[in-house]
Amino acid sequence: MKRYMLSLIILTSTIFSSTTFSKIFGGEESDIGKAVVKTDNGYLIVGKTKSFQDSDRNYNVYLIKIDKNGNKIWSKMYGGKDDDEANSLTKFKDGFVFAGSTKSYGNDDLSFYFVRIDKNGKVKWEKTYYRGSNDEYYGNSVISDGNNLLIAGTERHLKFFSASINPMVIKVNSNGDLIWRGYYGGKDEDYADAILNTKDGYILAGRSETYGHGDFDSYVVKLKKNGKKVWFHAYGGKDDEIAHDIISTKDGYVIVGSTDSFGLNYKDVFVVKINKRGKVIWRHSYGSRYDDEGYAITKAPDGGYVIVGKSEVRRKGDELYILKINSKGHTVWSKTYGGENDDVGYDIVTADDGYLIVGEKQTSRSRDSNVWVLKVDFNGNLNR
Repeated sequence: MKRYMLSLIILTSTIFSSTTFSKIFGGEESDIGKAVVKTDNGYLIVGKTKSFQDSDRNYNVYLIKIDKNGNKIWSKMYGGKDDDEANSLTKFKDGFVFAGSTKSYGNDDLSFYFVRIDKNGKVKWEKTYYRGSNDEYYGNSVISDGNNLLIAGTERHLKFFSASINPMVIKVNSNGDLIWRGYYGGKDEDYADAILNTKDGYILAGRSETYGHGDFDSYVVKLKKNGKKVWFHAYGGKDDEIAHDIISTKDGYVIVGSTDSFGLNYKDVFVVKINKRGKVIWRHSYGSRYDDEGYAITKAPDGGYVIVGKSEVRRKGDELYILKINSKGHTVWSKTYGGENDDVGYDIVTADDGYLIVGEKQTSRSRDSNVWVLKVDFNGNLNR
């Protein structure tokens, strides 16, 4: 009987144990991980690198394929002789599409940059988008609605002695050809950071100086499939609020970003739960005595949410910050990971046995950084 119970304990422990790890990828220059998606046998990470190109220390897009244990399967670079970066990645048909910005191709300054690749990273097509030769386009988010792609970001359109800054979405077909484009700002500066599929359209999230209560406010826009605006709302107080990411729930959406209005004395993580019409269900701020910011959010298996970002430690620098909240927005646990230099988490996905986070870990050499991949269990722990 004792032998049977011991065997049962060992078996149970094995079944419910989590694979955790901390991995660094990159070279001798600056390398940053911005987004991650799950694949059949691991994860695909995208960001930017200065370490592996021959020109004048400009960035290239950096793609890394790892297995479930964090071991690198392959890595590839994309772009030209000038700065190119990717900020978002999505599965699309039999491969993937990443999106960001390029100085190597397109107009004279900065263009949207989106590339379709197969499952091994081979380019199927490579596209840019711009309206004016001297305008700037910051590509921040890409999604697939099945047959087409949506790229969301911000256009800085130059005018005489000024510029208009607007949230912008383009919809393209499976060959990367334009279907429509839309602008969703007002008379002041407005930005788009994330876009999300809904049953009848899309949700856009960012920040707005035009609408709201003070300076910048978190900003959410509901769109139809054809890009027409259905409704919009701004969330915030007298100071700055930003929405970096948004996810869907059964009864609405959850937005994550930062707030200067509702924290103690510094910037705090800001999370807002809204219904399907954009009305606030609850909102909370989280953080330490200094600056904290949330960049991405994922659903937890128990109905809560896990947020990743950064937390300033004693005014000496940032550590990677992981925060678990329940379905009502109440804190369950929080963790920080990092060293003596600045460390940040930019994206997070829920794995079978925990959470996988990508970001950057700063090195001691001239404050360059490496891509940091951190896998923790469902309690945020790293089994060292």
